[in-house]
Amino acid sequence: MRKLLSFFFLLVSTQIFPLDFPNFSLGEENAKEEFKRGLTYKNLREYSAAKERFQKAVNLKKDFHLARLELANNYYLLGEWEEALDELEILTSKAKNDLLIVNKIEALRLAIAGGVTDKEKVYFKTIEGDSIRGYRFRNPVDITFDEDGNFYVAGFDTSNIIKFNAAGNPLSNWRGGITRKLERPVSLAYFSQKIYVADFARDEILIFDLSGSFISSFGGSGKGQGQFRGPSSIFIDQSGNLYVADSGNARIQKFNSNGKFVLEFHGSGNSKLSNPSGITVHDGKIYVVDKENLRVIVFDGDGNTLNTIEKPEWKKPRSIRILDNQIFLTDELTGIWTYSLLHGEWRQQSKFRDKKGVYRVLFRPFATNMDSTGSLYFVDFGKHRIDIFSQKNHLLSNLDLKIESVDTSGFPDIHIYTRVRNRAGKEIIGIDRLSFRIFENDNMTPLFSLARKNKLNDKLTVAMVYENSEGFKKGKLALEDGLFPFFRSLHDTDKISLYRAGKDSNLVLPETVSLRDILAKIRDSVSEEKYNFGKASIAALQKLSLETGPRVLVYLVSGESREESFLQYQKSRIVAFAKAHSIPIYVLTVNPNTSLEESWSDMTGPTNGSYIVLDGEGEERELYKKLKSHIDYRYILSYKTDTNPELINRYIKLAIGVEHRGVKGRDEGGYFVPEPR
Repeated sequence: MRKLLSFFFLLVSTQIFPLDFPNFSLGEENAKEEFKRGLTYKNLREYSAAKERFQKAVNLKKDFHLARLELANNYYLLGEWEEALDELEILTSKAKNDLLIVNKIEALRLAIAGGVTDKEKVYFKTIEGDSIRGYRFRNPVDITFDEDGNFYVAGFDTSNIIKFNAAGNPLSNWRGGITRKLERPVSLAYFSQKIYVADFARDEILIFDLSGSFISSFGGSGKGQGQFRGPSSIFIDQSGNLYVADSGNARIQKFNSNGKFVLEFHGSGNSKLSNPSGITVHDGKIYVVDKENLRVIVFDGDGNTLNTIEKPEWKKPRSIRILDNQIFLTDELTGIWTYSLLHGEWRQQSKFRDKKGVYRVLFRPFATNMDSTGSLYFVDFGKHRIDIFSQKNHLLSNLDLKIESVDTSGFPDIHIYTRVRNRAGKEIIGIDRLSFRIFENDNMTPLFSLARKNKLNDKLTVAMVYENSEGFKKGKLALEDGLFPFFRSLHDTDKISLYRAGKDSNLVLPETVSLRDILAKIRDSVSEEKYNFGKASIAALQKLSLETGPRVLVYLVSGESREESFLQYQKSRIVAFAKAHSIPIYVLTVNPNTSLEESWSDMTGPTNGSYIVLDGEGEERELYKKLKSHIDYRYILSYKTDTNPELINRYIKLAIGVEHRGVKGRDEGGYFVPEPR
């Protein structure tokens, strides 16, 4: 009840500034009509048309604060962030204490600045394995995360896997099936809706679905290919290749995504493995912890030694992960050691302060991992606990909740599209339905549902923008070879559109899944000396913003692309537009000169995209998986309104609140009661 009251206080009592629908005097009726048209366009996600209507509404009625707020929201969704900030600052100048506006300004300023830069992590909470009735775990050894923010903890002594939601609440307790009962799970990995478990005692790798149902296993005791003696650590790379540290056989085994054996290696000479206990793969390099020799050996993809890392202070190194450009090595006796790949400095952490300022000692750390928001998880085998650390300013500032649109097409069924981010601009995933509240005209709506992510992400939508130049056409063979695996992987539900970036922007293929059609359009276009990426990019992003599921903007370029190609719409505007809708930008080039990557990094980097050279080296062969991995993390809240359908054209105010890990966020929006169809 206290939590419910806090939500009500968050949503209602903080409203100081009058953002309700105003009364209109004689001569101001047109402002109401423009606002209504603008809101209709916004809720159809036609943000450019909505912006124009809201501008007219504000010009007709200067104190129409609700219209100004919606204008700011539309500027944001179009990537016009400076303009959005201007409108919000006009609002806050009228009422400096309105918390909704203050929160929006703070979030927008951070977004314009590129997000928060403070990476200091502070203690957040501890999950005690002995204190959760029905979900008890002892001697935890590893932790992994799925793409919905749930996390999984392996208990070695209790021979189980505990599944938690993103807020840290336990969901299920697995012990395996009748024929494949877990004995000593020691390492976990997540890939493609499955949890992989290395069972040290069974000498097997067991595979489960996310509900804990057994799917399959492989391995068995022995020293042959695909057999193990005490598998101690596993890692799965982005292509689905599985690496196993086979401790008893003093080797590493690699299997492809189908579970077929690929290779094994033991090291040689001074780098020969004795007792591999931890493994991770980063940037094509395989890092292996050799517990017996107190070192980390770095191998290339073929198992050749590249480097050896040793510290005289290490006493019992156990596991290794590379997270956020840092190596995290756990030593059971001396704590957790970190090494920055950017700054080259080792640091030791053997204890930390809790919220009361009391030092807590890491008794026997076994593993570390990081969730999608950057929170760190320490797995303490000896203390039977998981210690969680979050970025300091994430725990002290509000969440950035935004209402993107309200779908009233099925009235009285209402569907609200929302997105939740932290102050670093990262989307918060895994928030459950009970963490949201919906108020309609200040009355709480108790019954609503949350759309399932798998239904939202069953299709891929890609907008391709090609450089209409002679240099690009010369690379047509590389383009065809590079795109062939991608188009071969497409499903019937996927959609590809093609834009020509010439002097003007043209949508030359609205929808296709045919590589032949793409190549024909590019071949038949007349090359131009000047081409306009900016205009084509905005058109492509506007189309992508209407879709649900993974959405990606892809540039097809040569090495001729220049900054002046973005004069009409600068790169920063395009990046902001893409970031507002979480649309990654990929650049595929037919020019093998990899030095060109830097010129595109200011677009691919901030949007979590990538620069790929179509050179047949294999990276483009995983393109479909890469693009499909950009999951649409919007929250779609659906409910049946009690509003009288006869109140046609009546404005209905909405307020949405969310609370996650003790941090709150809110936003307001609305809709007009539609005319019956």
